[in-house]
Amino acid sequence: MDFYIFFVIGAFIGSFFNVVIYRLPREESVVKPRSHCPKCKVSIPFYRNIPIISYIIQLGKCANCKNNISIQYLLVELINGLIWGWAFTNLPLPEAITASLIISILISISWIDARIYMIPLDLIIVGVIIIVLSIILGVLSLYQALLGILAGVLFPATMMGLTWLVTRRQGMGFGDLQLGLILGAWLGPILMILTLFLASLLGLIAWILISIFQGIDRNRPLPFAPYLSFSAISIFIVSNYSTTLIDHLIMV
Repeated sequence: MDFYIFFVIGAFIGSFFNVVIYRLPREESVVKPRSHCPKCKVSIPFYRNIPIISYIIQLGKCANCKNNISIQYLLVELINGLIWGWAFTNLPLPEAITASLIISILISISWIDARIYMIPLDLIIVGVIIIVLSIILGVLSLYQALLGILAGVLFPATMMGLTWLVTRRQGMGFGDLQLGLILGAWLGPILMILTLFLASLLGLIAWILISIFQGIDRNRPLPFAPYLSFSAISIFIVSNYSTTLIDHLIMV
């Protein structure tokens, strides 16, 4: 029962973050005006704005203009609901709150970065506030957070510097370093290093696949936040089930 309750809560929060994903890059208020169709601009009544259900009932179309609604809305609500349901079912309450909020922000950052190659500073600031409050309340260890920040910022910054020296190109954005700060503080040093490794591997695989189908372009931009976020979330979840190497490394 707890899973379904928090799944619904997470889906509604995902609905709010859909607004953030759409409006923040456009520098619009995430509070006003109320939710509306991005095509015809008609306000959406509350009974047509039920997460997941409304999208399915309306077959992914606006009830007014019948234009297609991006599947982003369904996926963000669904993924967010699943994450919140899992977190509050498997983690102690304080850790569940921190993890759910951080992951919701990661989902939003990833979607925005994938679309416009930009990580909004506003979401980074919200993430930092959550991290600071979690440290103050004892949810996160200050010592582990500081080591994690070193891993999440120092390693990528070094790679960025080496890439620039060799190619005279900026391999990563400063937004990725800011994201690494949040991820490192949340995950700690060991999980952050694993996250960087997995994200780099996934990014390389994606670049190779894109190059195969679209041709090699050394200047082709590749948003890194989605790979960082996916890797961080995956490794965080796996670490909560693992009793082998990851647990041993964390204890050390």
